[in-house]
Amino acid sequence: MKQGRKSSVRQVEGRGSGAVLIAAVLLLLAPFRSAAAAGPDPADLLKVARLASTQQEAVVSGRLRRGADATPFTLTVDFGRMRFAFENPSRVYEVRLDEETSGVFDAQGRPLQRGMREPVAEGTRVTVEDLSLGFLYWPDARLLGKETVRTRPAWKIELRPGKRGSEFAIVRVWLDEASGALLRIEGFDWQGHLSRRFEVVSGQRIDGRWMLKQMRIESFAPDNASRPLQRSYLEILGKEGL
Repeated sequence: MKQGRKSSVRQVEGRGSGAVLIAAVLLLLAPFRSAAAAGPDPADLLKVARLASTQQEAVVSGRLRRGADATPFTLTVDFGRMRFAFENPSRVYEVRLDEETSGVFDAQGRPLQRGMREPVAEGTRVTVEDLSLGFLYWPDARLLGKETVRTRPAWKIELRPGKRGSEFAIVRVWLDEASGALLRIEGFDWQGHLSRRFEVVSGQRIDGRWMLKQMRIESFAPDNASRPLQRSYLEILGKEGL
């Protein structure tokens, strides 16, 4: 009888360290489980979106296309900096993105007067802010819930600029629940009208990393949110020189 009891005690003692480890792991996971039930932190979701769009090194060729008219550019991405170099006429927009401050500069490093509102091509309403998706860095973000975008479950986030330096007063972003990739963006002006809609049409892998391939950009008149006033496409064609 005593031997059986000692054997049982030894078994429990042998499992003691494992039980403590399991308890510790469960204790560490508890906050994540409760956070998952309430929904993820929108700031964490946006970090994934930024990683895919601006937080990597790449030099690629692209174009802004409206119908048959295309404006080519070279895009250099360098961890929070995006440099769009256009030709005919030659011009450069260097966008420096940060959670605290963002700015737009010319080829000599001088700040552009209109900043993010600077139009990038004649005959189009697309601005530097549209090309760079600078609003992904706005500090004021809140999770609105989950919706379906083109059959994909997506987190819906609302962003506000904090101060009036943007064309948009509110931007709503839909991120794929599984991958964190951008699916759709809608920007509203300071009167509350839908001004711009961005729809990711396709993505691609360049050097093993995800990057945008084609995005549709639609502009709307303040009095008509049902029919686009203008439609353009941002297209990344591949690595520069290939």
